[in-house]
Amino acid sequence: MAKINDLVKLILQIDGVMNYIFVRDDGHTLSHNFEDVKALASIITFSGLNCEVIKPIMGLTHFKYLSYARDNNENLLIFPLGKYFLGISQHSEAYTPDIVKKVEGIIETITPKRQRNNE
Repeated sequence: MAKINDLVKLILQIDGVMNYIFVRDDGHTLSHNFEDVKALASIITFSGLNCEVIKPIMGLTHFKYLSYARDNNENLLIFPLGKYFLGISQHSEAYTPDIVKKVEGIIETITPKRQRNNE
């Protein structure tokens, strides 16, 4: 995988992205720009791992992203990257499908296909 700093730089250039957190699947935070990261890292990891568990039970082939919608429209998006998870908070005015499309494009260009598919 590309260096975390390269990924972060690209993610933060996306219009509508406020904050990010990059965690391993064991909950260890590798990089972030959130204020209260400890609780958030646990939420990101727990959510991502549970999506991976639910996927085969439901007969799904991919876990592309998870979205938590907040009352103030500042959604939290979680993307799997092999043994890592990327959490992104978006501005309330941002259009979630646009952010998802741009993040997925970045992920596709910087990660090997086998890592994206958790093979």
